[in-house]
Amino acid sequence: MKVSIKVLGLSAIIGFGFPACKKHEIVKTEINSQKGSFKDIKAPAAFKWSTLNTLTLQMSAKPQDARVSTLKVLDAQGNVYLQKLQKANQPFESTIEIPGHVDKLKVSFCGKVKEISARSGKVNLD
Repeated sequence: MKVSIKVLGLSAIIGFGFPACKKHEIVKTEINSQKGSFKDIKAPAAFKWSTLNTLTLQMSAKPQDARVSTLKVLDAQGNVYLQKLQKANQPFESTIEIPGHVDKLKVSFCGKVKEISARSGKVNLD
């Protein structure tokens, strides 16, 4: 009986306590915007609207090298943009798109890792 009275009393205190919380008034403001188009925006001539960079990767064949390895292109965070089983004695060319914020990429092939600029457009992996 004492337990149920304590539970009932505690419930009453909690029930009366919540409505006593302050309510914040939300102020609504109107946003006045004039409709325009992207053609009205003035950007420098070198500005690119794309959020992606296109990079062409080339690798020459090494005729005497019979190794086969995984060719991987990844960024500093480990995001993989290209992964391919490649023979060292065959040439390779591919175009990849990477996010615009990525500056440097790592290319690994046959146990070697090479750091390249993601802004160069065309990269020779020899």
